[in-house]
Amino acid sequence: MKEMMRTGIILMLICAVAAAALAYTNQVTSAIIATRLHQEKVAQLAELFPTLTNFEERTVDGRSATVAFDAENKFVGVLAEGQTEGYGGPISFNLGINAAGEIVGLTVVAQTETPGLGDIIKETWFTEQFLGKKSGDAFTVDAVSGATVSVRAMERGVEKEYNEIWRRFSDGGAAGAEGTSAPAFSLEGVTDGTYAGTAPGFIGDITLEVTVAGGKITAINVTEQQETADRWADAQKVIEEIIAKQTVQVDTVSGATVSSDAIIKAVQNALAQ
Repeated sequence: MKEMMRTGIILMLICAVAAAALAYTNQVTSAIIATRLHQEKVAQLAELFPTLTNFEERTVDGRSATVAFDAENKFVGVLAEGQTEGYGGPISFNLGINAAGEIVGLTVVAQTETPGLGDIIKETWFTEQFLGKKSGDAFTVDAVSGATVSVRAMERGVEKEYNEIWRRFSDGGAAGAEGTSAPAFSLEGVTDGTYAGTAPGFIGDITLEVTVAGGKITAINVTEQQETADRWADAQKVIEEIIAKQTVQVDTVSGATVSSDAIIKAVQNALAQ
């Protein structure tokens, strides 16, 4: 009995020492990793924004970004992560925008596109086509045979994320956690009738008709779309929300971001006529 107790105590001591050593190792390696990531971010920011002297992590409207400043504490640019839905799944990328609103950096950090075809989106020669683009520009780039869906996903995704990031951080994120409000939307001045609108979706254009009666949106009927069945089934949920809330200022649908965003934009385009 005493021997069993002795063995048990020895095992407990061994486990305790091992756990302590593991915790210490994890603490040390975590600090090393954090330092390395910080150094990499500093190097990336310095490359994107040559006048950088300091930077801060800021959150506006629930979205986080790294905001860069010069020696006079003037806003010189913002670096934030964006995401779009590709052919093989989510595509994550880092987007750098300078104080003039121009894209100065685009790096794909995670993707599961088809090797040898869709994964060309991570290549420097491809991402460089977006550099210099700014608000109001066309975010189209050279098409690649066999990788059309992946390319279109990047076009739509970079444009959408650019607009979201720039809206929140074009002032350096000075609005803080309160953020800036989304552009106002009103049906005032829209006469009763049926209006057609189109916007590029994940695969092809989405065309729809918006019916306004009694000063309210009463129906949204899609007349043409080429989206995949599963994404489209989810994306259509945004139609009910627009009608229920009587506004296009609604959230996109997770898993069908590009398609649902296209529906929103098509409705906007219809009512802007």
